[in-house]
Amino acid sequence: MITNQKIDVGDAQYSRLSQTLSFTVAANVDAIKTIEDICGKTNMSMEEVAREMGKLLESALVINYTRGGARVKY
Repeated sequence: MITNQKIDVGDAQYSRLSQTLSFTVAANVDAIKTIEDICGKTNMSMEEVAREMGKLLESALVINYTRGGARVKY
């Protein structure tokens, strides 16, 4: 089990026009190996790792959102 994952986020920018948040993600080698372990693959390209990290972020948002309850819309 890998326990030294480090993920840093920087350069956050929000576009009011498109209402999107973009930012840079930096992951150490242990975080990359963790992604490979989750996917059951070795020697993934960095593009594949980034794509899988994006999928994991998306699923984490959904899981945590439903755990806390849906936002009330008035």
